[in-house]
Parts: sequence; C-alpha cells; structure tokens
Amino acid sequence: MAPILRVHVPFLKISPSKVARREHDVSTYEAVHVRKTGTQPRVMSVSTSVDYHGVSALVRFTRPHTVLGTVTSVCSMTLLAASHVRIFDVFGILGQALLPAVFMNIAIVGLNQVGEFSSNTGLLLVSASTAVAFTWGALSESTALISTLLVSLVLGILYSVDLKMLRWKRFPLLAAGCILLVRALTVHVGFFLHASPQPINIIPPSLMHVVAVMTIYSIVIAIFKDLPDISGDAIHGIRTIGIQLGVKTAFSLCVFLLFLAQTWGAVHGFHSGSILRSSVLITSHVLGVVFVLTKAFKVDLLSSASLHAYYMFIWKVIYFPLLSSY
Repeated sequence: MAPILRVHVPFLKISPSKVARREHDVSTYEAVHVRKTGTQPRVMSVSTSVDYHGVSALVRFTRPHTVLGTVTSVCSMTLLAASHVRIFDVFGILGQALLPAVFMNIAIVGLNQVGEFSSNTGLLLVSASTAVAFTWGALSESTALISTLLVSLVLGILYSVDLKMLRWKRFPLLAAGCILLVRALTVHVGFFLHASPQPINIIPPSLMHVVAVMTIYSIVIAIFKDLPDISGDAIHGIRTIGIQLGVKTAFSLCVFLLFLAQTWGAVHGFHSGSILRSSVLITSHVLGVVFVLTKAFKVDLLSSASLHAYYMFIWKVIYFPLLSSY
C-alpha cells in the first residue's frame, strides 16, 4: 500500500475528480493493452490515499523546473544585453525583471492546473501572481518588460483556459506554437530588449543564436511533454504528436533535436570570440551531447516514470546554452 502523507492545508489537496479520472485512464489502458498484446504495461501508479502536504503542493503548483528555466533565461539575457554596463546597474536591471518574470511564470503554469487543485485557491494564486507581476513591472516603466509580461499572459490564457476557441493545449500544433512563442521568442527577445542600454534596430547574432537553439528546445518540450501520459491522451481522444507518430518515433525525434541543438552550440563556440568564451561554449555543449545520448539509451519507452524522468532531464539540458550564452 502506498504511504499516506497527512494534509495540513486541506484546500491544496489534489482534486478527487482528477485522481479518479487518472485511475480510470490507467485501468482502461491496461485492459486494452493486455487484450492486444497479452502483456501488462508499466504505468505510473496513482493512489487515492496520497495527499500532498500544503507546502509541497504549493511548490508543485509553481512548477519549479519552469521557474528555474525562466530565472536562467532572464539572467542570461540581462547579462548578454548589458555586458558593457556597470555591475551595479546590471543588478538594478535584473531586479526590475526577475521578480515579475517569476510571478508571471507562476501565473501561467497555475492557469494550467486550476482544475487539479481547489479551484478557488488556484484562481487566487493565479490572480495574485499576475497582480504582483504587472505591479512590479509597471514600476520599472519599461515598455519591453510590460509587453513581455502581457504577451506571455495572453499566450498562457490561450493555452490553458477552458473556454470556447481557447485551451489550445488540446491541439498539438497550436500548443507547440504557444510554447515556442513564449519559451523561445518572447522571453528571450523581450528581456534582452528590457536590459539593453540603448534601442536596437537589428537583432545581434548572439541573441539570434539563443533564439534559434531555444526554438529547437521548445519543439522538443512541446513533443515530449505528453509522452509520459500518452495513455490518458489516447483514451480521451487527444491526438498529441506522440500518439500520431508513436512513442518510439517521437522519442527518437526529440533525442535527435537535442543532439542537433547541442552540436550547433558547440560549433557556435568556435566562432564566439575569446578563447575563454569558446572553451566554455564548446565544453558545455559537448557535455550536453554526452548526457543527452547516455540518458536516452537508459529510457524505458514502456514506463511513464522513465519518460517523465527524461522530460525533467531535458529542462536541465536547456540551461547549457543559456548559462553559456554570455
């Protein structure tokens, strides 16, 4: 029997309907799989006896891996754009952008989870995070920063809100478009423009490189995010890219794209200027290639847990091009 974790903040419990629906998906998928193949599939277990402690639930609500990705993006773009600015001024620029970026990230991922938690609490957290993000952003009087926050929120609403003509996460191409526009373009260009000490008319090559690499990573995230729960998507008739291509093909495509992104980064390192910068770029991306391929060989494509672990690894690999971009 799965261990029971006592709840101290009851309004942050996972919705019973969400758990029940997931259990139904798993049991139905198992029955279909056994009938077709004669073997028992390995899926992530779900237990109705497990409730999350209030603090743990709040942390999960914020999706820490996406927050860390946003923090890394904001810091790297600030340092890249303000590389010739005094260090104290850089900290000031970073202070203007970092807090609203984090709270907007929480608001956007929160929109995607309102149905999984107490709806009133979820909406309260989303509303409060949005208010803090825009209030702090407005204090900066930065058009680039406010525009970045606004565009990110609009795309988050289009992706998650369950209204007519919205909730684009149900449609693979639209979902991928939202992820790409936010993670690859809006975040990096927007925060670069905010940190730039003077207006720019032409996007510098360094920023173009980051956007190009992050575009590849965004495509990978858009494809891979649904692979661990592909059984539930199939049962509910959601035609994700993984279902259309098959888990093996989708996984292989993602690994190839990760390899391409890391290789591109290493090649870019040979033309990045100083010896130190070149060494950092080349070394970090070569290590990225090694990690991507090594871990890929260990993934069990029949295990949701194994696929989810590799998905979380992808978010860590994303930090390579960002941390080495400046």
